[in-house]
Amino acid sequence: MKIAENITYKTLQDKVVAVDITTGVYYTMNAVASHIWLLLEKHAEKQELLDALIKDFPDTPPAQIEADLDEQLGYWKDEKMIV
Repeated sequence: MKIAENITYKTLQDKVVAVDITTGVYYTMNAVASHIWLLLEKHAEKQELLDALIKDFPDTPPAQIEADLDEQLGYWKDEKMIV
């Protein structure tokens, strides 16, 4: 999976702001969603994302991380922000 070509984004402080250049819709991400988004630049596969998040958030149960990751990726797919 990768960031869709119609999405441009910038990191402002510790948050990502993304814009769909075809629709003008913009998305402001919280710190965790921003972290996932920036990992997505480096890791194309869900398992790679999951492994990185488990490492980065050792106090959070892996099952919770996976559920949250699935929810976030599902939202981005629905919004056509990732393909």
